Amino acid sequence: MQDMKNSNKKSMFSIFSEEKRTQRVMWLLLGIVSLSLADLTLTSMYLTSVGMTEGNPIAAWLITQTNSLWALAIYKGVTVAICVTLLYYMRTRRQGELAAWCSMLILTALSIWWNQYALYSPSFPPSEDQIVMIQEESTAIMYPQRRRYAPTLIQ
Repeated sequence: MQDMKNSNKKSMFSIFSEEKRTQRVMWLLLGIVSLSLADLTLTSMYLTSVGMTEGNPIAAWLITQTNSLWALAIYKGVTVAICVTLLYYMRTRRQGELAAWCSMLILTALSIWWNQYALYSPSFPPSEDQIVMIQEESTAIMYPQRRRYAPTLIQ
């Protein structure tokens, strides 16, 4: 009877053992890549439809300098690839697992933020730093000003 209880405890908590660390980190890396792709997709959707305020200053600068979603996609792809590669090489260490968990928690919080943004964005007033990419003959970025009747169009 005692052996059965011990084996049940082992199987229930074996996922948290040192031997399973690599497997846990690999699943976390898959989640990091998936949530990063979702973030890029949602960013692209909002930039080309209703407009948004980009929270990452480097990404906002890239968008305004290049007028292209490709530059944003390459930037996000390179940064995620570097992060995932570093975490992959650290997958057997406790610090690597902790960093993977932190990355996953940050991206989960970002997903919750996106959910809130989607719910409340229709009621947001236009702001001076709002970016809307217009896909017409040539790509243009529009910065709606606080006054709705006088948007500034940059080509």
